[in-house]
Formats: sequence, C-alpha cells, structure tokens
Amino acid sequence: MTASNRKDGEPTFGRRLAARLLAEGRPARVLAPPSETAGWPPGTEIVVGDVARPGETPAAFAGIERLFLAGALPATVREAVTLARAGGVARIAVLSSHGPDMEIEFEPESWYWLAIEVVVERSGAWWTHLQPSPIMNQTLRAGYPRSRASLAAAIRAGEVIREPYPDSAVPFIDEDDLAAIAVAALFEDGHAGQTLTVHGEPISLREQLRLIGQALGRDIPFAEQTPEQAAEHARRQGMAEQEIEQWLAAKATWAATLDDPDYRRWLDLGITTVTRVLGRPPRSYADWLADQVEVFGSGRPANRGGRRVEAAG
Repeated sequence: MTASNRKDGEPTFGRRLAARLLAEGRPARVLAPPSETAGWPPGTEIVVGDVARPGETPAAFAGIERLFLAGALPATVREAVTLARAGGVARIAVLSSHGPDMEIEFEPESWYWLAIEVVVERSGAWWTHLQPSPIMNQTLRAGYPRSRASLAAAIRAGEVIREPYPDSAVPFIDEDDLAAIAVAALFEDGHAGQTLTVHGEPISLREQLRLIGQALGRDIPFAEQTPEQAAEHARRQGMAEQEIEQWLAAKATWAATLDDPDYRRWLDLGITTVTRVLGRPPRSYADWLADQVEVFGSGRPANRGGRRVEAAG
C-alpha cells in the first residue's frame, strides 16, 4: 500500500511505485485525495481519502503487510501508523526529507520530519526511511525550490528563461529510481532500521537548459537575474516577502555548496547508496530527459526505453 498526500503542487512518483509493484505481480492499494485519483496504472486499488486524516478511512489500512508512507503529518501520523499496524503492517518505508538532520538540534515540539520518523521507529514495525533529493520531475517547473512557474510551458512558448544563480547545482533523482528504491526498502532484506540518503549527480539550471536545447535542436533563450531582480519579479507575482527571502537563501546556499567538504561527503553518500541498492549508478538528467523531451516541445526523436511520460501537474 502507498499512502500519499500531494503537497504544495509538487509532482508525485507514487504512480511509478504502483506501476513497479503491479509489474512484479504485487497488489497496490493507494490512499489518495479526490484530486489525485486519476492516472494510476490499471489494477491499482484506489481508496479516496487523506493520509493526514487517517481516521476517516480506517479500512484503507486493513489487510496490508507493507506500507509506503508519504505525506503524513506529525499531528496524525501516530493514528495512521497505529491503524496500519492493527491492519497487519510489518514493514513501513517512509518518504522523508533531509530535515531530520537539522531538526535534531531543536526542541521536539518543533520537529516535523523527525517527528514522523520517530513515530514509525517506535511502532514495532521494520522501518526504512528514504531521504531523497528532489525528483527530476520537479525540473519541469522553474526555480527549484520555488515551483510555481512552469519551466516546460515557458520553453514550449519560446520565452526567455529568467532565474538567479543559474550555475547553482542541485542533486535530483529520477523518480523511477526512487520508486525502485522504495520497492527494495519494502521487500528486500538488508534495509530495515536504515535511513537511506539517495540522490543523483547535481545539475545546474544552465546545464539543464543546454541539454533541453540540445534535445529540441534549438537554443533556449536565457537571461540571468540578480537576486534583487528575481525578488522584484517574485513580488509582482504575489510572492510573500518571507517566501522570497527563503527561496533566494536556498538558491544562494546551493550555489555555495560544491566546495564544501561536508556537502561532497553527503553527495557521495547519496550516489553510493543508490548504486548499492539498485546495483547500478543513478540515472542522469540526460537519461531522464530522453523520456520527457516532448513535454518541453517537439524535438529530435528520443529513445524512451518503453517508459511512460508523467508530467508535473
């Protein structure tokens, strides 16, 4: 079973996970809100509900042995896990974040991701936490970690892409790689009681645009913004001042990380973990783009490897 609740408009890899489970002959039950019930692979059992309000759909947790937990909230995660354990769940894999590494320095009352992890760890189930980088599908939207504008739509329209810190490199992971790791955490031995840091090689917006342009057979017009220009543009779009400050601070942080030894160790850990779990290196952005290029416009024929395009919504 996968219990998910899409947050802040971010794309989900849940459909990839369901597809992998079904392809292996395993049942897939999904707890999803009404807006997320379409587009699942044939054979997926859909339960309409919200993992943040698990008490409204207790039957969703009955008769399952393994739970992939995504979108839980600290206030109600204990209820969800209790229902799952009562329903027969013996293994839980959590879609977490790198937040716990920072949250541990603060009082428990302020915990978010760490609160969810601790509840699962104390449930008595075998547990594995996945702490991934952003999935590559998020690059269909401009300005990670700000994901309001559609980069894909702007490229299709031939617009000039305007962003600050274009050489800031972020490690993304192919959503299908992450789904494969989730399946391994749920069904393979050797991952219980572990926190898996997983991601791919970092890539900058400038390099993304170069690869997209190469795939489309045309240059993607780009103009670098100063932080001040980016802030003013965001204000005109109605972005709150605190959000602007956090967004630009995150961009600046990514820009400054590549020479940081601790960051390099973290980067190596994530790539090594993906390689260990999957038996191969993580797929690159170029690999992912070969399956997604038509989302950005008509381009050169690409080898899709039989994979289905799942655009961000």
